[in-house]
Amino acid sequence: MNHLNCRLILVAAAVATVGLLASCKGGWRQLLGNQESVVVSPLAKELGYSKERPLVMGMNTSYAPLQYVDDKGQPCGYDMEFTRRLMQRLGIPYTFSPNHWDKMSPGILSGKYDLGLLVYSSYRKELTNYSNAVFRLYYQIVYRKSEYKMFDFRNLKGKKIAYMKSRPVGLMLKDAEADDYAITDLDSAIVDLSKGKYDGVICYRFQANYYIELNGLGRKLQADELSLQPREYCYASHNKKLIDIINAELRNMESEGIVDEIYGRDVVSNFDAIRIPDWVWALLVLLIFVFLIVFSINRYLLSRRLLIANARAEESTRMKSNFIKQISHEIRTPLNILSGYTQVLASPSAQLTNEEKQEISAQVMESTERITGLVNKMLELSDVSSQVVIVRNDELSAREIAQRAVEDSGIAEANHLEFEMLAGEGADAVFKTHRRTAIRILELLLDNAMKFTRRAESYHQALQENKKERVTLSVSRTGDKARFVVEDTGIGVPAKDAERIFDEFVQLDEYYDGTGIGLTVARSLARRLGGDVVLDTTYEGGARFVMTLA
Repeated sequence: MNHLNCRLILVAAAVATVGLLASCKGGWRQLLGNQESVVVSPLAKELGYSKERPLVMGMNTSYAPLQYVDDKGQPCGYDMEFTRRLMQRLGIPYTFSPNHWDKMSPGILSGKYDLGLLVYSSYRKELTNYSNAVFRLYYQIVYRKSEYKMFDFRNLKGKKIAYMKSRPVGLMLKDAEADDYAITDLDSAIVDLSKGKYDGVICYRFQANYYIELNGLGRKLQADELSLQPREYCYASHNKKLIDIINAELRNMESEGIVDEIYGRDVVSNFDAIRIPDWVWALLVLLIFVFLIVFSINRYLLSRRLLIANARAEESTRMKSNFIKQISHEIRTPLNILSGYTQVLASPSAQLTNEEKQEISAQVMESTERITGLVNKMLELSDVSSQVVIVRNDELSAREIAQRAVEDSGIAEANHLEFEMLAGEGADAVFKTHRRTAIRILELLLDNAMKFTRRAESYHQALQENKKERVTLSVSRTGDKARFVVEDTGIGVPAKDAERIFDEFVQLDEYYDGTGIGLTVARSLARRLGGDVVLDTTYEGGARFVMTLA
């Protein structure tokens, strides 16, 4: 795309944005859901919506220029205008409910919102209903003109790339060994990019144009297309009948040109006229050249080993950074709870019933225990590389260890799963071990099973369908080994990661809470007691961890 076309697009984006802001200033009642302007249709009544109970449309407060809240606290954006037109055509009373972007998906899945606009995700297709695409979103990368004539995608390794949390983008950056930064404020990230904090920012095409223009950075920054799969932007709702009706109306609105009228060329565009970058041709030539001469490179194996060692060092650094972020989040959550309840209790005007006081006490105790557990894990982690054998002077049975670990972990009281303990042959046989350490190892494995049977996105559906996952603890002793098997029906672990999960700070799925050190500590302690912890890769119904003690 030449400079003239870039300037034309930026001018068009600015004009469209100014026009939209002007329409918002003159018509906030319409954007908020002006019920007087909507004639309630029989269709709305059939769906259960009325002026007293309007359709609740969840909106993102920071998704400019599609959805956002202005400095006066009012909803605005192309999506708001398009939804207003859609609801008026259907005769459905509506209102907008602003929220942060990471609350939108859970709010729609749980039924808090009747409707919302989301990027289609195959991971959620069984949990909600999607409409046909209103339009498609294409990725671009924004970078500084002064440093790159054209951004080099052949070598992302070590480059600092920021992006709004997205599974496809995150996997691409991970494969390329880039230093990835998941952000929540795209506006600030674009400004930080211009100041040198990042090497690039990945976002959608309309966002790149909008924020470069908004911050007056057209002379410093430019954007190029990314060859990632475009994403479909759809309405989503738990009400399939509503989605079917919207689909029919979307076809009419598209044929009438309303989509283009509202969103314009700066948002709705096709993936056409994209030239193949020069670096792609250079890469093809390089690959052919490497193929012809690779057999003659006598130091290839040594170089390969050095690259692997360097990659592992960088991965370790990245995982430690993620660990620090995660542990900060894990500690901040219970601290916020403690702070909030302390303010309530300290307030002279607070009049609490005994039941409320008991509930507050329970929450305070739970938060305190959570912080204590995190501190204990940190202390255990500091000793994880120790090879010193732990003295075994305590006499107890495998059953006693299991019962105490179950009690300490609280797994038997977990609402989202069914727990069962099975005592096999030799479960009551007494042997010498270290009581506290043995119990702690098994407690960590039970905590792991409890966490990964609570699925990140399908949990709401599981509750609605009254389905529960299962965790089984089998205890036995044969020969000179006590054996504890923790088996669950959770998300499981790929066989290729059977050993990697025991490395420090490893989290296979970043959408689950945790620190990535529980399994590391469990294996280290087990081996110091003369035993081990391993993953049974033959099990396919979830995950099965086997703990042995001498």
